[in-house]
Amino acid sequence: MGYRAVKCLILIFLITACEKQPPSPIKLAINPWPGYEFLYLADKKGFFKDVGLDIDLIQLVSLADTQRAYTKGIVDGFASTIIEAVQAQPLGGKPLKIVLVPDYSNGGDVIISGPEITDVAQLKGKNVGAEISSLGIYVLARALSKSGLVLEDVSLINIEQAQGERAMLEGRIDAYVSYPPVSVTLLRNTEYKKIFGSDEIPKEIIDTISFSVDIIDRNPGLVEKFQRAWQMALDYADKHKDEAYQLMAQREGISKEEFRETLDDLIILDNEEQSRLFESMDFLQRAVINVCETMVHIKSIEVDCKKYPDIIYRKNK
Repeated sequence: MGYRAVKCLILIFLITACEKQPPSPIKLAINPWPGYEFLYLADKKGFFKDVGLDIDLIQLVSLADTQRAYTKGIVDGFASTIIEAVQAQPLGGKPLKIVLVPDYSNGGDVIISGPEITDVAQLKGKNVGAEISSLGIYVLARALSKSGLVLEDVSLINIEQAQGERAMLEGRIDAYVSYPPVSVTLLRNTEYKKIFGSDEIPKEIIDTISFSVDIIDRNPGLVEKFQRAWQMALDYADKHKDEAYQLMAQREGISKEEFRETLDDLIILDNEEQSRLFESMDFLQRAVINVCETMVHIKSIEVDCKKYPDIIYRKNK
């Protein structure tokens, strides 16, 4: 090959290498939960693309899985309760910001027991299953405290959502901390009953969407665009309930009617409510500190809550 041909090849290589590469999709980890399904609706209907976002929803099984995906750097953000968001940085995740609150759980998170247990007080000395690295341990701790008990009063077994139903059926646990769609399928069995719901601790279980500070900084307008796509999904579901609910229920593996019922146990927040929530800051900031103190108390994380970083997204900051 001649000198001139070699120069041409080198020049072509350099031009190709210098061409601007298309940005990678923003990866958001998500697990089954009715409140998050509106994000899948936004994806299905092209609302993310309509607002100029390339969002890749990464389907995982549980809240613990989404948190792990974030702390290991596999994804750029994750859907979770405020509990997993608060835990993420102390567990090694990148600094993050909560950018959206899809809903409050108002009865959606539950403790389900077998036939011989009728209230939380009767859990003393029993085997209780929960996701001990995330939401489950918080719900159980709060339920026990309202009945004058502590975590040490039960035999705690770490069981994630995918294994919860089997553990109950096999009799390995006497009660289980769960949420839809797993709780829906469990309660189809008339032997099981709900003995505690998140409506007993109103507005404590806050569902969130968090992105790393790094991805927010590298994508100007990400938060505002994401919020617009969220509202577009809510508007679409309001105008096309049958179609939208069928799509979302199908993904959850439950019937359309069951999906409607699960939404009764949630308070879904539209963008007007989002704006009020993030502008006032007080409520979310108090929730972060309260969760932090609870998680430290039950030895889930080790951190000085008085010095806990600000993880609430603040516009123009």
